[in-house]
Amino acid sequence: MEPSAPARALLDDLVSDPGTAALLLDFDGTLAPIVSRPGDARLLDGAAEVIASLRDRLGLVAFISGRQLSDVAARVGVPGLAYAGNHGMEVQHVGGAPALAAEAAAWRGVLDAFVAGQDDASPGSMGTWVEDKGATLSVHWRTADDPEASRRWLRDVREPAATAAGLAVTWGRMVMEVRPPAALHKGTAARELLEATGCRRAVHLGDDLTDADAWDTLHAMRAAGQLDVGAGIAAVGPGTAPGLVERADATVEGPAGALTCLHYLDMALRRVQERRNPA
Repeated sequence: MEPSAPARALLDDLVSDPGTAALLLDFDGTLAPIVSRPGDARLLDGAAEVIASLRDRLGLVAFISGRQLSDVAARVGVPGLAYAGNHGMEVQHVGGAPALAAEAAAWRGVLDAFVAGQDDASPGSMGTWVEDKGATLSVHWRTADDPEASRRWLRDVREPAATAAGLAVTWGRMVMEVRPPAALHKGTAARELLEATGCRRAVHLGDDLTDADAWDTLHAMRAAGQLDVGAGIAAVGPGTAPGLVERADATVEGPAGALTCLHYLDMALRRVQERRNPA
């Protein structure tokens, strides 16, 4: 199986000058199938090996995740990559140490107060739970007894409580993200990582609306002449958020399709290398 024709065209743009090319990746829902409990998420079989191969052939390979940086780095388990966690509030350049943005750290006490208020007797609260990621929180309702009632409770009760406390709220696939009101997201992380390496070509693979922030940034950088290629590929499936596909430049079918993109890119890069360095 090969990626869709639009996805292949974007990946071929990276192959044309791999030393200045960046591959930016989401984790959950993109290269790790969505599971009921985030702690059970794992990369697809074979993903780590092809990621390591791409690391050695491209200017940059990075994961930009909503997870805590240390968590996603441990789950990927491939050295020599760059990482951004907590939707861009933590960044780690290749060979560097993780750094938490000061404007995010200042809100820890407010996040703690929000968590304390989550213990509610409302029927909608049953089965919801908070994942504390240090700089941000994720409130999940995937395992709730009545998912629709939980979604309404979060929308009508918990989101207003978060915004009243000055926190920002975004929504993902059966998760409400609560974070400091800093102007940081996956797009700002993508920009920081790219500017640090000088890469001129970048493709990002993601599956949710938070990933579209990265695509918007890549589009803006391309329009401003800061990138020669800047595009997003959406891994789509039954749970794809409305409006996501319209913000992407190409689509593939879920995590399996995203992994196919990585294998396609790796083989294309190997062919170029073989032509340049024949045995």
